[in-house]
Amino acid sequence: MMLTYHARKRLGVTTSGITLAILAAGMLVPMVWMAVTSFKSDADIFSQTPLSPPAEWTWDHYANLFSQFHFASSFLNSTIIAVVTVVFSVIVGGLAAYGFARYPWRGSGVALAFLMVARMVTPAALVVPMYVIMDALGLLNTVTGVIVGVTVLNLPFVIWILRPFFETVPREIEEAAELDGLSPAAVFFRIVLPLARPGVMTAVLYSFLAGWTDLLFPMTFITDAEVMPLTSSLLQMQTGYKIYWGELMAGGIVLTLPAVVLCFALQRYLLHGLRAGY
Repeated sequence: MMLTYHARKRLGVTTSGITLAILAAGMLVPMVWMAVTSFKSDADIFSQTPLSPPAEWTWDHYANLFSQFHFASSFLNSTIIAVVTVVFSVIVGGLAAYGFARYPWRGSGVALAFLMVARMVTPAALVVPMYVIMDALGLLNTVTGVIVGVTVLNLPFVIWILRPFFETVPREIEEAAELDGLSPAAVFFRIVLPLARPGVMTAVLYSFLAGWTDLLFPMTFITDAEVMPLTSSLLQMQTGYKIYWGELMAGGIVLTLPAVVLCFALQRYLLHGLRAGY
């Protein structure tokens, strides 16, 4: 029997919804397992049925994060790295993207392509030269060194995200603002950035995730436990004698939760930004 167009459309939407729901459930299984394990006692974790629910729910592993593994300072360090990375990436990358959008020159397309090629280089290839630079500048064992490294890698991506949004802002609005007495910098920060809000929020989200989840630069530049972000602190739970599975799972939840909350809070801007920016 031939289905009508609307019936085929409903069937396609239903099939797509079911498929996406199954994929989402599969992706959530490790997160749920990590969350449940973080509330288990060591006896339950090392039992013969490690996938079973905990016999007794406990907060001990979360308490140990802050009493044994410096997670209070690590959380603060990760927050500083992520927030400062967002500020510098959006301001510097936004100004560069605005320059590419409004003041193109001969070879600007080549420069943009070079930026993207530079971003495609694996970060591991930059570790040694970045380490030498940070050592010369005295930025080893500081959050500043990590911020510089993450921001440098993040800037090309931010420029590519924001440039299409700035190109859609009518020039007449900027010219009218300048006639009203605003300086070019004021026009950019007070007129252009608010009008390009979806792109800016997309850049904010990706920049935050880049700073919050980066492991390569903290692992390379930092050896002092008091300066380590959360990603490096998780490595301290894996020693040559023991792996602190409960604390490792609890730390994974602490690391993941802020990123998940921010993604849900900005998902409207993210979806719109990705659609409009490309």
